[in-house]
Amino acid sequence: LGTDKYPVEGDLDNFLSLHGGSSNAFTASEDTCYYFSLSQEQLEPALDRFSRFFVAPLFTAAATDRELNAIESEHAKNLQQDSWRMDQVSKLRFNPDHPASKFGTGNKFTLKEGTKAQNIDLRTKLLEFHGKYYSANQMTLAVCGRDDLDTLEKWVTSKFSDVPNADVPPPEAAWAGKIPPIDVKEAAKTAYNIVPVIDERSVEIEWVIPYTSKADREDRLYAKPQVVIASLIGHEGKGSLLSYLKNEKGLVTALGAAVFEDVADYITFGVSIELTSE
Repeated sequence: LGTDKYPVEGDLDNFLSLHGGSSNAFTASEDTCYYFSLSQEQLEPALDRFSRFFVAPLFTAAATDRELNAIESEHAKNLQQDSWRMDQVSKLRFNPDHPASKFGTGNKFTLKEGTKAQNIDLRTKLLEFHGKYYSANQMTLAVCGRDDLDTLEKWVTSKFSDVPNADVPPPEAAWAGKIPPIDVKEAAKTAYNIVPVIDERSVEIEWVIPYTSKADREDRLYAKPQVVIASLIGHEGKGSLLSYLKNEKGLVTALGAAVFEDVADYITFGVSIELTSE
């Protein structure tokens, strides 16, 4: 996408490429992250180009259509990846009124044909979303460079102070603590058998654990009981669960535990086990 100051599409990527750099982005359940790197000497002009995406992006109709094709390509790639397929199946457990149950990535059908069928202008909605949520009070910025802190602060202040501040709450304020993410008792009654695309044997056990309040979330943030439990289950030394199942029983090749998701109103804790043919 172009910007008011750099209207040519791809200007930032071309600049980064010329100076040994690259950029990328990802969207998680509640956050989107944009990042880049390049040779130190060109950090200041790169920040100037980068900042304009958050100050005054153009969002031309042609660029929006091309981005739809990129989204469709990404979706097509995911269709044959077991991790994405399992993720979509896992959404069946969630409350259908909660965003966690929704299709998480989008494709050309949902974003173009689907919106058209509902008489929704996609570009108008895109601009509305950007205007509402791409607000300075919802953003953080991290800059790493060899220049002294005063210089880095000067660059950031001069280039990012114009990012609009709508002083809005985050999107999750609309559902966190108001719409239950899951009926835990009902979800526990169901096991899903998934036929994989590749030849693999695995078991995943997940617990969706809602936060009961903001205080509960803060307590878990500082105490981190889930990290302690994950360390105990995932320990690989003598006497561990993995050592027993792998070395003594020959049933597994790998075992791990972790927090799969940590969002405003719940965490998903899971144990992943790779099985042998036995």
